[in-house]
Amino acid sequence: MRKSVIVIATAGALVVAACAGSDGDSSAPVESAAATTSATVESEPSPAATDAPTTEPEPAETTTTIDPAEARTIEQINDYISQAAAFDQAAADAQFPKGLTFAAGGAPGYSRYVFRENSAGVVPTLVEGPLDDTVRCQEIELPCSYLELKELHETGGAIPDELAMTPDELATLVAQLDELSAFAVAHRDIDTACAEGFVSDRIQTANMGTHLYKGEFIVNGFDPGQPEILLYALADDTMPSAPLGQCVDGVWTGAPMQLIGTSFIIPPQIIGNDHPDAFAGPLDNWHIHYNLCRGAQEGRDSFLPLAECQAAGGNFSASLGWMIHAWVDPLHDNDLGVFSMWNPTVAPISDPSAIFETREVRGSDFPEGAEQSLITDFEYGGELEVAVGQSLFFNNVDAVPHTVSAGSFDTPQLDEFDSGLLDPGQNFELSFDEAGVYSLFCTLHPDMQATVTVE
Repeated sequence: MRKSVIVIATAGALVVAACAGSDGDSSAPVESAAATTSATVESEPSPAATDAPTTEPEPAETTTTIDPAEARTIEQINDYISQAAAFDQAAADAQFPKGLTFAAGGAPGYSRYVFRENSAGVVPTLVEGPLDDTVRCQEIELPCSYLELKELHETGGAIPDELAMTPDELATLVAQLDELSAFAVAHRDIDTACAEGFVSDRIQTANMGTHLYKGEFIVNGFDPGQPEILLYALADDTMPSAPLGQCVDGVWTGAPMQLIGTSFIIPPQIIGNDHPDAFAGPLDNWHIHYNLCRGAQEGRDSFLPLAECQAAGGNFSASLGWMIHAWVDPLHDNDLGVFSMWNPTVAPISDPSAIFETREVRGSDFPEGAEQSLITDFEYGGELEVAVGQSLFFNNVDAVPHTVSAGSFDTPQLDEFDSGLLDPGQNFELSFDEAGVYSLFCTLHPDMQATVTVE
């Protein structure tokens, strides 16, 4: 006998604000004031308490009193970007289809959506990739890093189908990455970046580093040879316990730093509301962060609501636009891919295969002792192996609805178990009373099939 239940958040405010920080805080989820409810598998979507505002916001002023060429603090940089990017982000590119209720789930860098809990309820904290046809080149065995892509192009080797690229696209991409790498290598010395007007956010995120922004580049649009952000990390490969140093009069004042990569941030008013068409090919999954508290006294990112963020001395970023990392420093070539959110060669130095599990997000509704499966990129993720009676908890963090249904497309057995329609942000709990191997599939997408091993 199989038991199943949909778990849907039924309360909690949708607070939409983009920012340029990391979504990588892997601390335990904050208990939410939002109620959750369990329902039998057949479920109609309920009216969302988290709908986008029903009235359109007044158009924001796009001018600013801050000259980006003269910006000298991260506060000025944030203010400038916020003013340049002010727009109805929730409506852009159907980021959050209306009428949804969210439950916590996702994995930053691995799923289109990431929803987290804080004291205000369940809120979106990340959107990554285009609405359709996301290509995540993050498998270690694939040639996804900068140096691997460069070698693939130079040797004329067969391009793996998983990359979904033509030889011409690969050639153009490698030329763009070479140009970007040359800029990065020319700024290995952080004093060079400081002298050129880059400003530190003073936050070093695990497997990502710290961002140094150049304000005047932000309004220039996409140029692969002129990134808006340079990424550095402590030279001794440790993680800081307090805010980092900063650039003062063109000189770095903190502990020694090493260049690790680059990043881009472009306001939608500059590059458009749709997912950017920037680097050649489909590998560059640009992302937008939401509801992020930058800094605070700890010198790290968190997901506090606005008032709590301000009380903690942090900076609650409003709307900072599209971002992507590009790991083009040859000394920090990234096995997870040139455009991955995370780099295991950056402190804390990690096994590339171990990064994913440390990034999975779980809410207070996550069953104790359960196994997690993220539904993303049209796949049921995870090992899908559980013990008798152990819950398997599915999070749909894809761009479209899916189902978790018994059987296969050719031989459906929906009377055994069926989630019903799972919209983005909805979860489904499944457990088994008997050992065996069980098949499941998505009734909407015939190629989505998997098996669950119950021991």
